[in-house]
Amino acid sequence: MKMLWLAVAGLLVTASAWGFDAASGCVNCHGNRKQMKELGAEAMYLDPAQVDREVGMQGKPTCTDCHLGNPAAADKTAAHTGMLAPFLVAAGKNHKGQAVSREAAGALQPLVPKGNGMASMIPKGDPKKLDAAGIKRIIGIQWHDRDPETMAYAPKVAQQTCGKCHAKQVTDYNSSAKGLTKNQRAFRDWSDKQPGPQNCGMWPGQNEEGIRNRTSIPYTKAMNGAMERSCNMCHASCNDCHFKPVANKGTHSFGKPDTPSCYGSGRASICHAGPMDRRRGAGYVRGEYAFPSTLPKGAHVTAGLECLDCHKPANHQFGHLAADDARKSCANCHGQIVKAVQGSPHGTVDCASCHVTVSGAYQYTFWGQGHYYGVETPYGKHKEYYGTRDLPTIIKNAAGRYIPVKPYPMAVLNQTRELGPTGLLFRAIPQKTVPGNPRIGEPLTFEVARAATDVNDAYIVVGTRNDLPGGNKAILWIQMDKLSHAMGTPRSCGSCHDSKAQVGKSEWSFFEDRDVTKPFKGSYTVTADKNGIRFSDVVWEQPSLAPNRKLQDVAPFAVLPTTAWDVKGIDFTLPYSKKKTDAARRDLDRFLAELDKRPKDSRTAEIRAVAYHNLAMARKMLKTGN
Repeated sequence: MKMLWLAVAGLLVTASAWGFDAASGCVNCHGNRKQMKELGAEAMYLDPAQVDREVGMQGKPTCTDCHLGNPAAADKTAAHTGMLAPFLVAAGKNHKGQAVSREAAGALQPLVPKGNGMASMIPKGDPKKLDAAGIKRIIGIQWHDRDPETMAYAPKVAQQTCGKCHAKQVTDYNSSAKGLTKNQRAFRDWSDKQPGPQNCGMWPGQNEEGIRNRTSIPYTKAMNGAMERSCNMCHASCNDCHFKPVANKGTHSFGKPDTPSCYGSGRASICHAGPMDRRRGAGYVRGEYAFPSTLPKGAHVTAGLECLDCHKPANHQFGHLAADDARKSCANCHGQIVKAVQGSPHGTVDCASCHVTVSGAYQYTFWGQGHYYGVETPYGKHKEYYGTRDLPTIIKNAAGRYIPVKPYPMAVLNQTRELGPTGLLFRAIPQKTVPGNPRIGEPLTFEVARAATDVNDAYIVVGTRNDLPGGNKAILWIQMDKLSHAMGTPRSCGSCHDSKAQVGKSEWSFFEDRDVTKPFKGSYTVTADKNGIRFSDVVWEQPSLAPNRKLQDVAPFAVLPTTAWDVKGIDFTLPYSKKKTDAARRDLDRFLAELDKRPKDSRTAEIRAVAYHNLAMARKMLKTGN
């Protein structure tokens, strides 16, 4: 009798601990270690009470709220019908960045994080099963709110799962720019003047025929599918932001987004690690996310600020990269400095213009013959020109504000249409209707529009070349990514005001084993002045090309004239008067010398900081004590 009572009590505790669902076949099966072992699936055992503690929602949701399936069925097949589960991403002879089940990969061991983030959970799989399936390696893991066919975030799945408890949040996100990757999908044609050719390329989803018609060599469904999967993996799902697997803390932990989750939880270039640190090179975190990894972290990440401290979402809409709320948040910690700048001659200068110096990541990017997961395509992205730019170039944005950008040469080959020179443009998206994917819960179509000040990225289309060795048209442009986050010790006043020309030096090293057999490196100087922008002192080592690669695919700068990306007719000079600038420096130096005679305390430190931004305000603070 006592043993029977203990058994019943144990069952009740187990059931109440996991979604209060005493009839759940999920709990009765997966919560029974002995039974799981007898079935040869001990790795699928889960302690119900532990799962509840990790989820932290007082016994809700139930298993099927998140995973679907049939909790009333005793039969395995029936119970698992329609069930959602994480899946792996495979590359090899028979898999080109496509989904594969854990069972097929021989990876049924528990998905336990070995560190922070999702990447630490990627299993290696069983070598024999992988070989038999034609899989060379497992390259990633995706959660069940993604579509296994396209790797896209699946709004329908989110509604069926997260939406049970978070209906408004899911509905808001499913119509947002991030939830639908709206802005990226607006890029349909390399030869559009606006939004123009850009670093991430043309969106392949529902655009296969359009890309094919503008490509001078064969472009197939397989090529489009591989590129679409690659693009979709970079864009966030609910779990990408809220799932928090951490070693020794559990595999069912959820919470608010933090900086690591905004950076994709360590999964390669997903989310903001890609555009901010691996492309722009002046991202928020840098360090282990940066290329090169020696780039120092910004002052704000070192101080412990989280992304959401400045970027405040409203109704699960996250605004844009140049959101006013983010810029205004500077005053939360630097109120006096913001006030000083606003009342100074530098009132229209973005903080980052002075406080971002060295940037990293791409120094060139070219779209030519290449591959995605082993699928050869005319649109491989040759981006591994990782290196450093010693100083940004300062330009005036569409609203008249001075911002720092990183100009670097880009090209797309294998075109049928031409695009002429554009002058300096800011990347706006004229309103257009974009197709969605109703199969996964997206609308049939939706509207997209973006203003020139929403992102502050700029570009200059240099024009179309017809003189590459392959004979195909190539559109050349200068990518000018806005630099934002890597704040630190400011650049010197002389770096802007001692010359009519803005000069920066780039150094890079390239390696991608499908393009070259060994790394090669080079450098160039970029000069922006009253005559335009030009790239000089261009040097590089002779690359050792991989089979089936041509020099123009990987490094068109090596087969074009050194002046190919030079642009005339745009004035990049900054406001400058030697007489006024020299007088202002003398006044500042005299004031700082007087300030140094006073006791060093927090008050004099604040006045010193203000003086660099607004000398008149600092003098008043010193005189009045306010």
